[in-house]
Amino acid sequence: MTFTRILRRTAPTRAYGVPAVLVVLVMAVFLSFPPAPASASAPASREQVPVYAYFYQWFNPTSWNRAKVDHPLAGDYSSDDRAVLRQQIGQAQSAGLTGFLTSWKSTPVLNRRLQMLLDEAGPRHFDIGVVYEALDFRRRPLPIATVRHDMVELVTRWGPQLSSRFGRPVIIWTGTQHYSVADVRRVRAAIGGRADLLASAKSAEEYRRLAAYVDGDAYYWSSANPGTAYTRRRLHDLAAAVHGHHGIWLAPALAGFDGRTLGHTRIVPRDQGQTLLKSFQDALGSRPDAVGVISWNEWSENTYIEPGHRYGRQELDALAGVLPHQHGVPPASRTSPLSTPPWTGMQAAGALAAGTLVVGAFVARRARLRSRR
Repeated sequence: MTFTRILRRTAPTRAYGVPAVLVVLVMAVFLSFPPAPASASAPASREQVPVYAYFYQWFNPTSWNRAKVDHPLAGDYSSDDRAVLRQQIGQAQSAGLTGFLTSWKSTPVLNRRLQMLLDEAGPRHFDIGVVYEALDFRRRPLPIATVRHDMVELVTRWGPQLSSRFGRPVIIWTGTQHYSVADVRRVRAAIGGRADLLASAKSAEEYRRLAAYVDGDAYYWSSANPGTAYTRRRLHDLAAAVHGHHGIWLAPALAGFDGRTLGHTRIVPRDQGQTLLKSFQDALGSRPDAVGVISWNEWSENTYIEPGHRYGRQELDALAGVLPHQHGVPPASRTSPLSTPPWTGMQAAGALAAGTLVVGAFVARRARLRSRR
């Protein structure tokens, strides 16, 4: 209905003694202001979506002797090297990354390294989420009592330092397909609302099985074929299941894959950085709440984007060309798909004018009624 029709319908009436045309005028001005940004289920844009990279802290100097065909420009580092960690955060921020999703389970070594990562990331306003490794080296699920203990330790000990665009720490539980609904419910009850607990389901059906007890899903698909109808359909179907239960959808984007040193046969060529950009577009097409780049430093499967001798900064430069610069920007000042910016001055003025008119009219009405008594 046009404003002219509204005006014609309401002009003969009065509201609390004030011609309704005035009320309509104020309301029309106020309603003409741009609406608030859409929620996370709206089509995603590069400026809205936080982009993380999966990160690993399992490196010792001897790690580089096994299943590696390339090595980092930083040298064959240890994950205990604080200087390397600072360099990694700086490189990630220079490419526009929001944070790392670091692999962890409770061991003395990984606990020490997680604390160091949080200490370095916090002052740099760099998000850290946790990927809880619930499978052992042979891909067998850990006992649910161990999972529960580690999750509680994580949110109790490091919860205040774990930051994310979603307001609560993000924990991705790998291997959820190996656990029963009762197991997941038990862990959910133990950590309560102290974190956003994401499953690692690979299909819509698997996600729906656990949806009542998780807050979303993060799909680690390291060997996808980007730009194909099959890849886009699979991401879309999983995203629809997650958003259908009002969950957080963390979509994957990969730089390439070559796990032949580990016995795999599949290869996804990097194509001079174009593979990552195509995969990133596939991820955005699934309307994600965040994107998880695979990976920062998985050097055995050759999915890394950390600068190395073979590819240099190829993938980081590709990301820097499409992501907003994030270096040193506090979380509150960045755009999030779940946040709404404050009203503009015009919006506030419109609201104040409308409120003042209604209140003033009400007071005048009361005064007239008293004068008639």
